[in-house]
Amino acid sequence: MRRLYKFIIGIVVVLAVLAGGWFWWQSQQTSSSMPAAVKRVIKPRTVRIVAVGDSLTQGIGYDNDHQGYLPILKQALNKKYYVKTGTANYGIGGQRSDQIDKRIRQNTKLRQSMRRANIVTLTAGGNDLLQNLEKNILVSSDSQLTKKMAPLKTQYQQKLTNMIRDVRTVNPRAQIYLFGIYNPVYVYFTNAKMISTQVNQWNRVNQTVAETMPRTYFVNVNQQLTYGQYQSASAQAKLQTEDRSNNQAFVDPTKVEKLLQTQDSKEKNAYLSTHDHFHPNRKGYQVMANKLMQAISKHVTWRSR
Repeated sequence: MRRLYKFIIGIVVVLAVLAGGWFWWQSQQTSSSMPAAVKRVIKPRTVRIVAVGDSLTQGIGYDNDHQGYLPILKQALNKKYYVKTGTANYGIGGQRSDQIDKRIRQNTKLRQSMRRANIVTLTAGGNDLLQNLEKNILVSSDSQLTKKMAPLKTQYQQKLTNMIRDVRTVNPRAQIYLFGIYNPVYVYFTNAKMISTQVNQWNRVNQTVAETMPRTYFVNVNQQLTYGQYQSASAQAKLQTEDRSNNQAFVDPTKVEKLLQTQDSKEKNAYLSTHDHFHPNRKGYQVMANKLMQAISKHVTWRSR
């Protein structure tokens, strides 16, 4: 009787193990047939992006709604990655790098947002360059302008370095993405080499600073936003021919000022606003969002769908 009892108990144990294995196998089959996003995580993680800077962060020029590239970036991230995206925009038009840095050091709300950020995006340099060009635009040659701008460029590089260090002080972990600058009047003053030269040099300052700082990445929008739809050499040569009335070594500042104050439905650069011929339109901010998205994808810390 005792042997029979042990035999029955053994059979029950074996059946229990087999049943458990069958249920495990079924669960694996069901799991493998589930959509990847559901199988990975039911609740997506939240990626917090804090944008700080000048008018390019604020979003001026895009139907005057002051949203800029952030909503476009948010939609792209949500579509490509299984994440929720929280954004905060701390852009103020017209600010130089030192003014932006002052807010980073002193603005309590900005600093609180930045502490929680996974990503910090920065736009700076355009107003620094513009204000210094306005002071020196009447020089008669490219070499003279370069000589006058050299110490100002060095000062700007130090200001930009300080700004990123101050971001790091607030948040040692976040990825930082620093946008470059562009020449908004190139298509109207194509032969004004002085402006293009300075834009390129100051753009390289942004790139150099980004490359020397930890977890800081440069986002180059110069090529697309400067040349607009005139990307080919032949298209640019045609612009140079059309622009022969403007002296190659000198730009009349009154002409530039008049252009920037003109509001009409025409703009030669398809990526810039007709409102001021200076800031990006929707297509221009789409370029900024796309370039930033490409940079983020290279350093992403979460998996794609």
